[in-house]
Parts: sequence; structure tokens; C-alpha cells
Amino acid sequence: MKKHLIALAVLAASGAAMAQSSVQLYGIVDTFVGTSQDTIKSSTAKQQTVVGSGGLKSSRWGIKGSEDLGGGLKAGFKLEQRFKSDDGSLDGVNFKGESSINLSGNFGTVALGRMATPYDDLRNKTNPIGDTDISPVKDTIKAAKADYTDKTDNTIAYVSPTYNGFSGAIGVSLNEDKATGVESSQHTSLKAQYANGPLLVGYGYQKEEAKDKGGKDNTKYNLLAASYDFGVAKLVGGYQASEITVGNVKQGDNDSLYFGVQAPVASNINVFFGLANSKYDAVTGTDVKATGYTLAANYVLSKRTDAYVGYKHIKKENDNTGADLGKIKTLAVGVRHAF
Repeated sequence: MKKHLIALAVLAASGAAMAQSSVQLYGIVDTFVGTSQDTIKSSTAKQQTVVGSGGLKSSRWGIKGSEDLGGGLKAGFKLEQRFKSDDGSLDGVNFKGESSINLSGNFGTVALGRMATPYDDLRNKTNPIGDTDISPVKDTIKAAKADYTDKTDNTIAYVSPTYNGFSGAIGVSLNEDKATGVESSQHTSLKAQYANGPLLVGYGYQKEEAKDKGGKDNTKYNLLAASYDFGVAKLVGGYQASEITVGNVKQGDNDSLYFGVQAPVASNINVFFGLANSKYDAVTGTDVKATGYTLAANYVLSKRTDAYVGYKHIKKENDNTGADLGKIKTLAVGVRHAF
């Protein structure tokens, strides 16, 4: 009898523990058909018909979970793998989307592992079409010179609680590549934001330091961004400034502006427009500028599935002579399914 009572007690305790924890499998499969041409990477590139991945959202699958430890304390984890749905290949290796563990409570959240930077979180929230292949923002800025690193390894991060709409986050990536006489590379990222009702306003800063080989190579990024949801339309935009240094010698500055509108034109139809402009002023060398725009729409078929169409156009040119330095043109018609 005692053995039965002990067994029942163990099962009851196990059931209670399981009730306080959860694990979820999730993912997105996003595939499109369309045309693509990139003469910025290769001046001889021809326009071709393609089947691509990640038009509206990068294809991915992941596992995430949390456990209630009591007293307002929770432990959690997230493992996310990005992949290309057009050919089944991995986009990076293993869990490059994210691989992290965290502890959260009234004090906020402390996380360890590989994850998106706080800077990336702010810009995605104010990107005209979010984390998408057809958004004009990242490709326009990269065409002008360079854009920030969105995810970092070996990261220690802290996210504060929200106080009357105000919150902040900081992440430090220790790249662990220190050698004799050589300091290791390191990324530092932070954001501060106010989000209350339809309004979001934020500031982000990120410094990326390469391995020290007699002189610091680093890039500093500053971002002011905002969004406002009017109901009939949501406006988003931001200004990003960066400074590039190699061997303690400044190479140049990059200034970028982006703006977008997200509008529900029907109960199941949304229209997106994004515009980006980026200019690189070199201390020595060629000044370049890039402009890009995207027009897209999605048709919601269910809570988890939508169809979409989008067109992205980016142009790069010599800022002094106006000479054409290449274009990116993408037309995508696709389907996105979340699970």
C-alpha cells in the first residue's frame, strides 16, 4: 500500500512539474516564384526566372520552451534553424537562427548564447516590410557600403522590464578569438525605446570591433527609429548613421534613411510600401549612394497561411558623377505558411 501511495505521489509531482513547463515546435515555410537580377554583385548578371525562399519571412523551424520556477522566476530556451525552402539547404549551419537560454523575472531577462542584437530588434520593428527578402532597407544600405551584423555568437544579453512604456536592452558578444598580442573581436549592442499604444520611438547603438592586429578595425552604428499605427495605416521609418574605421584610420561615413507604410485595404488584404536611401562619403576613394523601393501586398488565406506579391528595385551609383554602378531587381509571387 505504501509503495502505491509513493508511486502516486511521484506521478502527481511529475504531472505538476510538467504542467508548469511547455515546449513548442514552430516554424515558417515561405517560397516564391519570380524573376531576379543583381548587377551590383556582378555587372554581367542576367535576369532569370527563379524559385526562391523567404520572400515575406525567412523560412525556419525551431523549438522553444519555458518552465515556471516559482516566485515569478522562469527559465526558457530557443533553438532556431534557418533554411532555404527552394532547395532544402541550410541557411547557415545548425541553429544559426538562434541558440539561447534565459532566466526571467521581475528584474527582466538575462540570456546567453547566439541571438539577434537589441539593435536588430529595433530596426526590424520599424522596417517597412520587416525581416523579408523583398524589403528595400538592408540591400540598399549594403549597396552603399555596409550594414550591421544582425545576430551574434557567445552573447550575454539583458532585457529590462517595461516601465510605463519605457524599456531597454543590451548585448555583448565575446567572439573568443584572442591570441598572443592580439585582442579578441567584440560586438556591443543596445537599444532604448518607448512603446505605448500606437506609438513606438527608439534609439539603437551597435559597435562591431574586429580582431586587433596593431590597430582597431571597427564600425559604429546609430539608429533613431519610430512607428505610429493610425489604424487605417501604420507609418514606420528610421535614420541610421555609421562610421567605419580600419587600423585606427577613419574610412568614411554612411547615412541612411528609410520610410514605409503598411495599410490594411480590406479585412484580409494588406499593402506595403518601403523606400530607402543610403549614401557613403569616403575619406579617400569613391563616394556612392543607393536608392531602393518595394511595393508588396499579401492576401490572408487563414490564420497561418497567406499569399503575396512584391517588387523590389535598388539602384547604386557614383555620387560624384552619377555613373550607374548596378541594380537589384526582384519580382516575387509566393506563399507563406506558419506552424
